[in-house]
Amino acid sequence: MSQMEGGCPVDYNTITDLFLQRNMIREATAFLLDVLKPNFPEHAFLQTKVMEINLKAGLFVRALQHYSELPDIKRVIVNTHAIEPQVGVLSVIDTTAIA
Repeated sequence: MSQMEGGCPVDYNTITDLFLQRNMIREATAFLLDVLKPNFPEHAFLQTKVMEINLKAGLFVRALQHYSELPDIKRVIVNTHAIEPQVGVLSVIDTTAIA
């Protein structure tokens, strides 16, 4: 736990979890990157957490890029809340096959 400028205690892990509970991955990442700028040893857990958050989110997109079987694609699609929006990821043929 750290202290804000006014002396108020702040638990960065709790704040990050609040962002993640609302699927606000981008905001959680931005918050953690700001907190981690001083690179204190006591923030090692948070450094690992930000890497895990972004790695997990990135793996869904990577999986979609490599899967071609409909059951595999459907299994990944249920995690769309963790996928950053991208334009042009699927072709028209791909999107009609999923529907």
